[in-house]
Amino acid sequence: MENPEQSRKGVRNRAKRNANLNTETLDDTAVSGTSVGDVRLECQKEKIDELTKERDYLKEQLASALRREATGSIQAIPLSSNSSSDSSSESSSDDMSDSSPKTSSSDGDRKKKRKKRKEMRIKRKKYGKKSKKMEAKTCQRAQNPQQVVARYKKILRYFSKEGTMSAAFKHVGVDRNTVVVTAPIAELYIAAPVKYQELLKTHSSQVKLGVFATQCGAAILEDPAIEDTIKTFKASGKLLPLKKKK
Repeated sequence: MENPEQSRKGVRNRAKRNANLNTETLDDTAVSGTSVGDVRLECQKEKIDELTKERDYLKEQLASALRREATGSIQAIPLSSNSSSDSSSESSSDDMSDSSPKTSSSDGDRKKKRKKRKEMRIKRKKYGKKSKKMEAKTCQRAQNPQQVVARYKKILRYFSKEGTMSAAFKHVGVDRNTVVVTAPIAELYIAAPVKYQELLKTHSSQVKLGVFATQCGAAILEDPAIEDTIKTFKASGKLLPLKKKK
């Protein structure tokens, strides 16, 4: 049988052993817990590194694929399409620029049209006056035998070029009847200048041209040689082929 002292010592010894066991167990648990946490962190870091590398690889693949696609599309597009796209873009930009200030452009167009119409009216009035003045000068009646001869020569020159007397009369600005009435003056001047000068010496400025033309016509009829010469000149184009209406 153990004494009380020995039993107490045995209890104390068992308590110490239990305490030591608990301390060792706690230390082992702490050590094992710490190592497990470190392993988990390392695993997570490795996974993060792998995901990061995979992401970077995918980025590079995507970028290279986009570059290849862009290069292929540029080579496939012909020059005409570029020009058409440029022109279409320009036209679209022009349309946008034109459509944006519609009201201002329309107002400007109306002002320009009104200005042009006004300028045209001024020009018509201006040139109308000039043409009337020119027509008045062109259609001015001959005042003396010299002017009758000069006008006849103009008609004859134009008749030789154009071949029609109506065009020649219109160009000079005189009617046919006036030329027919005064033609003997010019015919006598061209076919028989000596006889013309004789009649001109007796002509007075107070005498009307119609009267002097009648005198020249009578002188032509009185001299068959002059009459024949005038007929020959008319046939050859040296005189106008005028015929008096009976």
